[in-house]
Amino acid sequence: MAVAAETLYTQSPESTWCALSTELPEVLVVPDMLTDQQTRQRAARFIGVAILGAREAAEFSTVQSPIESLHEAIQLASCGDKVAQALVETNVRTDVIERTIKTGHVMSPVPLVITEEGKIVQHGQSMDSVQANSLRYAADHPIMRARTEAETRNAFRIEELYRAGFFEDYCFVVLSRAENLPEAGFFTDTMSCSLQVTAKKDNGLATESAFVSGIASAGGEQHDETTIVKLGAKMGKDLAGMTPAEIIDMPLLVRKDLMPNGAIDIVKQYDDCAGGMFFGEATEREDYMQYLLKCQKREQTFMPKVAMIRDELVGNAKNISSPVEAVEKLHELSEKHMVEKAITDRTIDPLVFGPIAAPHIAHARLAADRGDWADRDNYLQKAKDTASSSSCPGKLKKLNGLDADDELETDASDEDCEYVSKECPVCHKKNVKTTRTKTSISGDCGCSVKR
Repeated sequence: MAVAAETLYTQSPESTWCALSTELPEVLVVPDMLTDQQTRQRAARFIGVAILGAREAAEFSTVQSPIESLHEAIQLASCGDKVAQALVETNVRTDVIERTIKTGHVMSPVPLVITEEGKIVQHGQSMDSVQANSLRYAADHPIMRARTEAETRNAFRIEELYRAGFFEDYCFVVLSRAENLPEAGFFTDTMSCSLQVTAKKDNGLATESAFVSGIASAGGEQHDETTIVKLGAKMGKDLAGMTPAEIIDMPLLVRKDLMPNGAIDIVKQYDDCAGGMFFGEATEREDYMQYLLKCQKREQTFMPKVAMIRDELVGNAKNISSPVEAVEKLHELSEKHMVEKAITDRTIDPLVFGPIAAPHIAHARLAADRGDWADRDNYLQKAKDTASSSSCPGKLKKLNGLDADDELETDASDEDCEYVSKECPVCHKKNVKTTRTKTSISGDCGCSVKR
């Protein structure tokens, strides 16, 4: 099928992202595809069907797959289905990484199989079912609904472009800014952006996601909007004044030979547009390819916990009776296990588990350092009891029975404590021993602020 295309900018083949050039890369814009009314109408019908749950609709008749949800995967995995077990493990791996690493990371690619009908499948689950579940269960807020619908349209676009043969030479890039909605699961301390790249791999596709900060340093000024606008302009797209959802709905097709290393090349371009930062943070730059290897090694340290959570989920199959219960159980187990890991893995920012649990994690770390295991276990349990974390942002709901504003008013938050802060928000010194009282927060760097 022929698709009209327009190259907005062309430069010599020597100027590639492989060399990490700051020159404007060539970008392919496909207006007839990305604004095609027929494609958008198909997506709109799908969205309506998904929300209503009408499984007999024509659009759904072509997207049925053996596994339609995490719930179904858990049930099949409990009967020994290897494909279902792989899907459960993928869900767990994604959840624990997104729950604990909010910035400074590139996730391992997620493989996508293309069926003979041209549909995208991940470990036996169609992307149609993934999008349908998101629309039904994780988009009950206008902002989240707009983002989810944009992501659904992108899924249709990817299938259309694959059938048109564009992934032979191009990658599909989505720029996703965070929303200022902590109650929806966004980690607003870093306002991180997800830079997502889908590209051809073997006989199918693979999606790779990089997480970069939208704030240069703790308590600093937010830069993600201006950085994304600059990045878009560098690629020939005017993103000024657009909402995060509208930017998601403006994917880019970038020539493969201009980004041979995948998402890490997009990260480098983001950092250049942010004024020379590293993964969006005002810190010393490292070699990007060496850092990518660090990300891969770091993920491997998560795998024992991933296996534990996977096995517990599958072992609880009889007690999980719906897709919502399956996701809730995943969140419950993931949070519990990753709080445990945060005690020994000092690269995990305790604040990802909320302002109440963070000091307890810090206390548990100090207790472990001095070999006081009883004290460590005491604070570990407190951290588990008060943790409030999230992975992929979704439904608006109260966590642990508390509204976001209520969390800061509890007695636990007024408890005097000492812990190590990742960075002082005033002088930006790293790893500062911090003392918090009811009236002030002070660091051994000499800085102090009133509460």
